[in-house]
Amino acid sequence: MKLHYAHLSRWHYPQIFNTFMEAFADYAVSMSYLTRESLLSRWIKNAVDFKASVGAFDGARLVGFTMIGIDDWMGSPAAFDAGTGIVKGYRGFGVAPEMFQLAVEGLRARSIPTLMLEVIQTNRPAVRTYRKLGFKVTREFDCLRLPRERAHAKCGRAGNGAAVEAVGKDLLPVFERFADWRPSWETGFRAIARVPDQVRLYGARSDGAWVGFAAYHPALHWLMNVSVRPSHRRHGIATALLQRVVASLPPDVEALKLINVERSDTGMLSWAGAMGFESYARQFEMALMISGGRQR
Repeated sequence: MKLHYAHLSRWHYPQIFNTFMEAFADYAVSMSYLTRESLLSRWIKNAVDFKASVGAFDGARLVGFTMIGIDDWMGSPAAFDAGTGIVKGYRGFGVAPEMFQLAVEGLRARSIPTLMLEVIQTNRPAVRTYRKLGFKVTREFDCLRLPRERAHAKCGRAGNGAAVEAVGKDLLPVFERFADWRPSWETGFRAIARVPDQVRLYGARSDGAWVGFAAYHPALHWLMNVSVRPSHRRHGIATALLQRVVASLPPDVEALKLINVERSDTGMLSWAGAMGFESYARQFEMALMISGGRQR
């Protein structure tokens, strides 16, 4: 199969969106809810750099893509595979390794030492491909879903006198200190700050101090973050924040998703289960260390 591989540009986006929807039509998690605007919003959130991203072309037709985000990660520059897709009929011919090779060469030229990604654990062909390319598992995440009718039944009242109110992005550095572990690239505080359209942020205050935080992304129906100050946990604050988010959901939203909860956080997972969230997918976070030589 003779394909042409090239870096992309922003003007490719309409073609990328159409290829994305075709490539993910049979994906384990439905992407049918995404619109051209919401997918672009998600990629802006993930710091996608179109010039660092790669497409596979059969003539003029885009049949595969790897979208690459670039940002700081743990104090160093890093890249993130914000989405790799190959349309049916072109899979199994080594398209993904070719795209990654070109992407890695570009990242190496920019002295970016790490490429990260997230992959659903049951997507075994993709996991095998990434392992062959040199990616190593760094963490495991649970992805949770809360049906709307269950949300209204489960959400209780706040405890400890916490008051929930809308807040601005200027307070993100305050709330970031509440986290026990670093959120994923998709859901981190830098990603929340980058969301280009409406994102709903809520803070919980007790005795004049901020004690809890939640971020909801309406375009994706994602609860991107819910955090409580360690000294104020188990007082109903997370539940009060969730209650506020659920109350703001438009009538057509059938479920709320809580993405990428680190599997080691048994407290968060236990609370989510009590609220009625159910696991719909588990993901690996994987990382590739980019060496000075050509990737094999």
